[in-house]
Amino acid sequence: MGAQESSRKASQSVGSALFGKTQRALLALFFVRPEESFYLRQIVRLAGVGQGAAQRELSAWVDSGLLVRNRRGQQVYYQANRDSPVFGELKALAVKTAGIADVLREAITKFRDRITLAFVHGSVAEQTEKAGSDVDMVVVGDVTFGDIAAALQPAQDSIGREVNPSVYSEKEFRKKLRASHPFLKNVVGKPKIFLIGDERELKRLGA
Repeated sequence: MGAQESSRKASQSVGSALFGKTQRALLALFFVRPEESFYLRQIVRLAGVGQGAAQRELSAWVDSGLLVRNRRGQQVYYQANRDSPVFGELKALAVKTAGIADVLREAITKFRDRITLAFVHGSVAEQTEKAGSDVDMVVVGDVTFGDIAAALQPAQDSIGREVNPSVYSEKEFRKKLRASHPFLKNVVGKPKIFLIGDERELKRLGA
């Protein structure tokens, strides 16, 4: 198994190994979108889980301090608890596994054999994003911007954020790196969440 394939499978398996289906879905919903609050029917619909399973987990998560529960009129809303001592860790884990990264990775998986490297950068990778922040991506391979933009459209709906891909061929990517292109020079030196490939692949391309 190649390093790229091993890295991809490891990233995909972490969430499954640590959490059950309902827990993964709730982790993605609440900790990828921590600024938002949701009522039960929304949670069931957005997370794609059963109402009974959702209610059990919500109760347990509120009791453990992972979520806060507030009543507004007749509705009870749930939201990630930013004061939880593990909020930062769960948010990072959600983005890398059950949340944004897995959704984007799955969206471009049909081009996996044509993509050398793909990663998220910017505020999401740096964990400084705000509500509604765009998700910035770099994709390197034998694909077009149109290919990637079309593949990502359903993912944007799923994560509730706009995704902005920058797409390069390997030749163009190498050339821009050699020329110390300001955008790429800045991107490669900052935090990244790899979707396909890893730091070794990035170095092989000249970073």
